[in-house]
Amino acid sequence: MRQKDKERIFKKLDKLSKKVPWSKQLFSMKNRFPNFEFHSVNTTNKHFIGELQPTKDSPKYRVKILYRTNKKPKVYVLEPEILDSAPHRYSDNSLCLYYPDDLSFDQYSVIADTIIPWTIEWLYFYEIWLEDNVWWGKEAPHYIYEDK
Repeated sequence: MRQKDKERIFKKLDKLSKKVPWSKQLFSMKNRFPNFEFHSVNTTNKHFIGELQPTKDSPKYRVKILYRTNKKPKVYVLEPEILDSAPHRYSDNSLCLYYPDDLSFDQYSVIADTIIPWTIEWLYFYEIWLEDNVWWGKEAPHYIYEDK
């Protein structure tokens, strides 16, 4: 087994004892991003809706973070509309915020500490992309990672 594979396994095992309860997700969001509203469709399908502004000169983006039990969160920009040609989005128009295989987000991660900052960063690089037509943010190989 390669050293990198061993490190990934140990990282995953270490996190197993630190699963984030839903109450902590709610508390963290309300504490750090109080403008986000929480909506519960059912016990397995919940979402937050709120506004993010990457810089003081940026427009305010209304985003929806869909949180489904045992799935990775999906982030959608509701307003203003994102160009169809914008890079780093999945076929359902959710944002590609991180490389799924690097274990940077899993059910043991706090949305307010990961998904929200990554969304702000995505929006920042999107605005630069609108000007330069070059994506200056970090990139990883894009395979088909459609999370159904």
